Amino acid sequence: MKLCLMSLTEYLNRPTDTRDVYMLGVKMPNWIYNLHCVIGIFAFGAACSQLTTDVMKYTIGRLRPHFITVCKPDVCQNGSFPDYVYHEDFTCTNALFKDNKRIMKELRLSFPSGHSSFSMYTMLYFAIYLQKRMTWNGSTLLKHTLQFLGVLSAVFTAMTRVSDYKHHWSDVLCGLLLGALVACVTGALLRKTSDPLERGSYNVKNPLKESDISGTTYSTFNDTMI
Repeated sequence: MKLCLMSLTEYLNRPTDTRDVYMLGVKMPNWIYNLHCVIGIFAFGAACSQLTTDVMKYTIGRLRPHFITVCKPDVCQNGSFPDYVYHEDFTCTNALFKDNKRIMKELRLSFPSGHSSFSMYTMLYFAIYLQKRMTWNGSTLLKHTLQFLGVLSAVFTAMTRVSDYKHHWSDVLCGLLLGALVACVTGALLRKTSDPLERGSYNVKNPLKESDISGTTYSTFNDTMI
């Protein structure tokens, strides 16, 4: 959905300059090159957000809220149950899940919430993108509506992780902050980009009008590197 809206935005906001843009020797429309840059930055930020989330998950290993229900741990030592002790040695007794290694591993990946971080990153990046690129007349209300709905959907996704007992509230809060931080850093890269004819990483061919001695006008194409 977001990629379709980005494509439509780039097409409607395409440069009026008719110079040809070449990338890897292939001629392409200016708006296609713009879309390529925007999606590339988005993918880079998504990879950074997901990698950071996974590193934190596997490093901390916090138990999920539904751990007791799924695992049903047996912490008795020699038939006794000591009080006020942090139990590190236990045995899961739930016959439905105790032999499922994937579920047992997922039970220890509560902090931070991956759904919260990814949803907030994608939607906040989308809001920043619209702020920069949806600039044509009459688009202000539509732009702000899409921005609000996008961020609201990210917050709703995060809240469902708490209501479904998959994460603690602090897991969700950290995930939202992490996603927002990566989106803002990635958005700074997006703000530095502009139309391809104003950047400097590709070839263009520019038709220039020149007059010869007899007054005849003709076109010459000068290959330039902008």
